Formats: sequence, structure tokens, C-alpha cells
Amino acid sequence: MEGEQHFSPKKKKKPLFLYHASANREIENFEPRAKSTRDPEEGPVIFATPDFALATTFLVSEANDEWTQIGKINNTPYMVIMDKEKFLLHDKGGSIYKFSNNGFTSDPDKGMGDDEWTSRDSVTPIEKTDVESALGAMIENGVQVFFVEKETFSKIKDSADKISILKTLESENQRQGKNFA
Repeated sequence: MEGEQHFSPKKKKKPLFLYHASANREIENFEPRAKSTRDPEEGPVIFATPDFALATTFLVSEANDEWTQIGKINNTPYMVIMDKEKFLLHDKGGSIYKFSNNGFTSDPDKGMGDDEWTSRDSVTPIEKTDVESALGAMIENGVQVFFVEKETFSKIKDSADKISILKTLESENQRQGKNFA
């Protein structure tokens, strides 16, 4: 698990398709919302990623930076979760929506860089994949999932070198013997 990556250092070619995950399985059209901002100057946007596996980390809508951390190590997505019971309580599955790339842009200096694309316009999905469990979808798609205690979570969140800490932990993938890196 070397080479932690929060965003790509150089801009990549625009992907053909992007994905957005939601616990809501009934969305027919996405509208930018003020709740979905990462930068006040950017305004409301719709977020998407070219990485289907990474999209699965956003299936639990109640997850936030207070008790979850999402990133990539060597292009492998990971999710660190401080409160396993809370996560499992909110894990109702959902849908991964597929979009064409029309109207989406990426800023390599914001958020997750080339792994995070935004649209200021409404977007209609071209396809959707329903999943019964966010945890199951993450593990099936190779996201490395770590359930940790509060102290370990704080160390990971505050560390510039998350890799060295994550290397010492057993992932849920390892526990289940599925898709571990």
C-alpha cells in the first residue's frame, strides 16, 4: 500500500463515463444542491467519479469526515470507518448511477483531483446498478475497508503518511478473505 494519492498530479484524459452513488434508488434526474459543495466559490454541483469502486464508498449518505476517511493508495480506494455499528446501521445499500461525461469537469487541485468530477447542470443517469449493501459493494469492488477505534481514526485523519498506519491494520477485506490488497 505505497504511494498514497489524494489527487492526481497531472490532468488525465476525460473519462467516457462517471459514477455517482446514493442510498436513494429512485433518482431519475440529479440537480446540483447547495449541500453538495466543497468550495463556496464553486457553488452547488453534482459529484461523480470515473472509478466505480470509489463510487461505492459514497453509498452511506450519513457518512462524513467526522467518522469516515476516503482515499486511494496506488489507485486502490480505501475507506476508514471509526464507528462500525453506526456505519452498518446506516448501510441500506443503494444505487450506483452511471453518467456520460457531458458537462462534467475536474480540477486536479480540488478534492480528489481527477477522481472527482463535477457538473453545475442537472444530469440524467444512463444506467444504474442497485446494491443491497454498501459494505458488500465496496469489498466486492476491491475497496479496502478498515473499521478502527476512535484513537486510531484520529491518528489516520491527522497523519501526512496514512499508508504507514494502514499497513499495520487488518482490513475487513482480509478478515473476509475477499479482494484484499
